Amino acid sequence: MLSPRSLLNVFLAASLGSIALTGISSVEAKAEIEIEVSLKERYLWLKDSGTVIKRYPIAIGAPETPTIPGVYSILKKVKDPTYYSKSHHKVFPAGPNDPVGVRFMPYLKAASDGKVYAVHGTAWPRWVHLRAAASLGCIRMLNSDVIEVFNQVEVGTPIVIR
Repeated sequence: MLSPRSLLNVFLAASLGSIALTGISSVEAKAEIEIEVSLKERYLWLKDSGTVIKRYPIAIGAPETPTIPGVYSILKKVKDPTYYSKSHHKVFPAGPNDPVGVRFMPYLKAASDGKVYAVHGTAWPRWVHLRAAASLGCIRMLNSDVIEVFNQVEVGTPIVIR
């Protein structure tokens, strides 16, 4: 049989233990990173739990090859992609002269024709500076900007295009 003092120690240990467990279970909430794109304004916003972290200028799809609005998620992250142009039958090696730039993050593969839509860099920064509608449907960013975004998102990050 335990003495009253031992019972008190067990009670205090149990109480303190539950306080400690409560402290452990209240770990800070993880950041909820998301991407929002405005086709009208031609900007991409990187957000954390709904708060804008940074705004980036973008180029979007040309009228004949538009960027498709919708809610998607990043399917893959590719550092230093190699691009194959079907129209030119040419492979572009990874690097700043690659048409898709230095980072490639696909978010949609069209079921009808297998076309891949992505957020990626560009070899033509003027398109981004002008916020042009000139791409084949993808979202183009300056290479320095797409690296920043690439480093802050994960596969599965939501992307809302409106």
